[in-house]
Order: sequence, then structure tokens, then C-alpha cells
Amino acid sequence: MPYLFTCPHCHAQTQVEDQYSGKSGECFSCGAPIHLPDFAGSASNENLAQRKRPLGVMIAAGVVLTMLVCIAFAALRFGGASVSRLAEIRLQNASIKNLESIAAALNAYAADYGTYPPATLRDSAGLPMHSWRVLILPYLGEQELYDQFDLSKPWDHELNLQASYAMPSVYIHPNDTNRAGTQSGYYLITGPGTLFPPTGPRAPDKIQDNASQTILVIAGAPPINRAIGGWAEPVDLDYTAMQGVVNGTVGIEPGGRISSGVTMATVDGRGHFLPNDLPPRTFAALVTPNGNEPLPDDTLD
Repeated sequence: MPYLFTCPHCHAQTQVEDQYSGKSGECFSCGAPIHLPDFAGSASNENLAQRKRPLGVMIAAGVVLTMLVCIAFAALRFGGASVSRLAEIRLQNASIKNLESIAAALNAYAADYGTYPPATLRDSAGLPMHSWRVLILPYLGEQELYDQFDLSKPWDHELNLQASYAMPSVYIHPNDTNRAGTQSGYYLITGPGTLFPPTGPRAPDKIQDNASQTILVIAGAPPINRAIGGWAEPVDLDYTAMQGVVNGTVGIEPGGRISSGVTMATVDGRGHFLPNDLPPRTFAALVTPNGNEPLPDDTLD
């Protein structure tokens, strides 16, 4: 018979078949390591003990058992949507963890160089050479991979394409169905009025809006203008093409990875989840670092 198990880390509940009792694994919701109790053994010991109990105690136990059966039935009846939602929360949390690592690397780069990295590193003729994802590799603990890139040659040179076959796991979105590929799950938002305008990246101390309400990096599907789609390709999301609709046109709007919204990290390094019903005006206020748009303190709660 199935048993109701509660994760000691995230408190998510799920039905567990008795053949899994006593086994170890990871929580389906938060991914933390768990050890399932010996349900079967406990049941056998309980049955033995019940034979020695007085009738009154057994009647009381029967009432409790009936209540537990009702609770279990409710969990089975309504658990489908809950399990699906918990699985999505797990994806959100894993994506936010990636985003916060990327944001920390972007901020560390800015601390060293005075500005954020250019979204696209260009040569003297203005031709695109490399993505910011390559430039921040040393700040992600990927110095060895960084050293394999030749920044004097364009990103699609044979040597650099070969280096990009090794994709840092932090750039992979947890809901990416194309794990065999090398496309990034995370992008900057570029364009006039953003942190990464055509004139060059802004410095953190030049941001007038609240750092906790300004988007630094966001999850998304590969932009539709990509050439090959590798993570090292210098392409990002173009703000001028957006309507600010979360999970709108895939490859143009933010999202395309989680059906109910999109994950992102703000300038202060914290990760957040934006739902599909976020007003486009609010999204615009979160993108622009110097828009001076008033936002409630709980906008990102």
C-alpha cells in the first residue's frame, strides 16, 4: 500500500509505494537527499503490537486510521495538480540558483573593470567577436575553459567553436529539453534604456533605480536571430523588439522555459520569478535602470 511521505527539507508530500520503503534518493520537489522510513517494517511491527492492545485502544486506532485514509484519499484526489506545481517550483528554484551564480559573476566582473561586461565584445571594425558568457568564465570558476578561447578570433572560428563544446552547467536551463545541445538558457536584455545599451554597458554605480528592482540577467529561449545557437554566440534579447509579455513570442520575449512565468536575477544578485500576468509596464520598469518608475516594495515578493 502507498504511504504518505513528507520531505524534511521542503515539506512537500507525496505518495510512496511500500517497495521503496527504507531506500534513499532525492526529493522530487527540492532535489535534496532523503531517506525513506522503513514503512513495511514499521507496519509489520505495528500489526504485532496491535494483537496485544486492549479493545478500546484498537477502536481508537481504527478511528485514527480512518482519518488517515481520508487524508490520503484527498492527497491522491488533489495531488496531481500539486505534484505538477511542486515540480515546476523545483525548476524555478534550480533556475534561480543558476541565475544568482551568473549575477554574482557579472557583479564581480563589474567590480574589477568598473562596468558590466559588454553584451557583445566587438573588434575595431565593430564586428561581433565574443559573448559576455565567455568574458565572465573566470568569475564562474571556469578559468581553464576561458583559456581555451582565443579572443583575437571571432566566436565562430574553428578554435572557439571547439572550445564552446564544453558548456558550463550554470548556463543550462533545468527545463532545457535539448540537453544534447549547447544553447544557453540565460540572456541579457539589450537596447536603448537598458543596462546594456548600444553605447556600452553601464556601471553599477550609474544605476539610479533600486538595484533590487532592476533586471540584470533573465531566463529565455534562444533568440530567433541566432546563427548556430551555441552558448558562446554573442546574442541576447533585444528590448526594442519586446512587448514586455512574459512567455510571449518565443525567442523575442522573456520566458519560453517554464510555462507559468520566467526566472531572472536583479542587480543586487537575488533571483526572482515573474508570472505570466506581470503587466508589461511593470516589466519595462524592471528592465530600465534609470527610468525612475515607482514600484511597490513587494513587486518581486
